[in-house]
Amino acid sequence: MSRSVLFEELPASGDFVIGVATLNVEKTLNSLSVEMVALLRPQLEAWRIDDRVACVFLQGAGEKAFCAGGDIRKVYDAILECGTERPNEYARAFFENEYRLDYLIHTYGKPFIVWGHGIVMGGGIGLMSGASHRVVTEAARLAMPEINIGLFPDVGGTWFLNHAPGRTGLFLGLTGANINAADALFVGMADRFIPNGRKQAVLAALQAAEFGRCTASNNAVVSRVLRAQEARDQLPASKVREHLDLINAVTDGDSCAEICQRILAIETDDTWLQKG
Repeated sequence: MSRSVLFEELPASGDFVIGVATLNVEKTLNSLSVEMVALLRPQLEAWRIDDRVACVFLQGAGEKAFCAGGDIRKVYDAILECGTERPNEYARAFFENEYRLDYLIHTYGKPFIVWGHGIVMGGGIGLMSGASHRVVTEAARLAMPEINIGLFPDVGGTWFLNHAPGRTGLFLGLTGANINAADALFVGMADRFIPNGRKQAVLAALQAAEFGRCTASNNAVVSRVLRAQEARDQLPASKVREHLDLINAVTDGDSCAEICQRILAIETDDTWLQKG
């Protein structure tokens, strides 16, 4: 049986290595589980204090998803099993350890690259939002769809959505709307757009780069490598930017109920707004 998270150390210049972690459960779109978090946290902690590790690269297996979120199906099954008679230990362990993992990435102290290819939703954005270098590709589809199952946008959502331009974060949080790579760059949920076909070139360039003992310098090294592989001319159109004035208008209400009514009352032929 294959492990749900794979780890590899790629040799880099000098005595340095690049830590590569791969979420490896394609059949669930690499959705996070308690077991996956339990594998990720100790390895990331070990790489953080290992002077040989210059940077970390986190990716998802397959072509469909980086991470489609937390494995809520397992949480739901645990709720059915426990009922109301006893504590849901799986749910407690899942959310506690997921948030600790996200906090670890936010405070990592070394260059941390997340390769956001395919679906990046919920818990996947939690892994991505705290990384120092957040890459999206042509297939990236991001969303915080928790509202659709009665939850609020967590895993840092109350921070990064509130820092999006205008009231776009409020709109995305209330609708769970999908956004593409251009949207992610516009609202501040990603830093670089690089076609997925260039991933191996990025890794090769990181292996050839000159790293040192200074974190700030190493962050600049990673930024230069990623910048050299960008292809902004291939970006799709940003629906969020296109509809910024409308989004700001419909979210200009005095209560959540009023704002939701305004959103639901939008009349448009635009399929993205209809889905939102």
